[in-house]
Amino acid sequence: MELQSRLAEISEFMTPWAKQLQLEHTGRYRLDVSALTVVIDTEQGAAPLWRVGSAENHIGAHLLAHLALHRFFVERDRPVPHVLFLDQPTQAYFPGEADKSLAVPVQDTDRAAVVRMFSLLKEVADLLAPEFQIIVCDHANLQEAWFQDCVRENWRDGERLIPDSWMSDIQN
Repeated sequence: MELQSRLAEISEFMTPWAKQLQLEHTGRYRLDVSALTVVIDTEQGAAPLWRVGSAENHIGAHLLAHLALHRFFVERDRPVPHVLFLDQPTQAYFPGEADKSLAVPVQDTDRAAVVRMFSLLKEVADLLAPEFQIIVCDHANLQEAWFQDCVRENWRDGERLIPDSWMSDIQN
């Protein structure tokens, strides 16, 4: 009974965020701990994550689950690390022919989806600050001022997480 109550509360975070991301399916988003998946309660019935289609929906649902769980843990000061690390959450929006120099999806609808994703990440980080941190490694480099204010490192044009000099030191 207690678990179901907590899962319902987490669902209350996920569902409005799914609308904010404009995911393909409408309905209540929730976690199914017995199947370890996200489920969407639609008019046609319960749709587990593996039935909801595109990579955009999969990434969005995973993002919702992580953010909702972290919000729950932070707000209750649970002994869980209050950090979320995301590696290339925009990969579903970058087609092979995208202009890599711009690091922005080429289609307007894809760009809008990427902006919504990063807007949600910023919203949740701001909501839970200073107790929660989100670290994102991605190719996306939006020009919006609020996005640029969040960028701490921009590894391009030879700048890297591991500098070349470290590699030459190892080889010598």
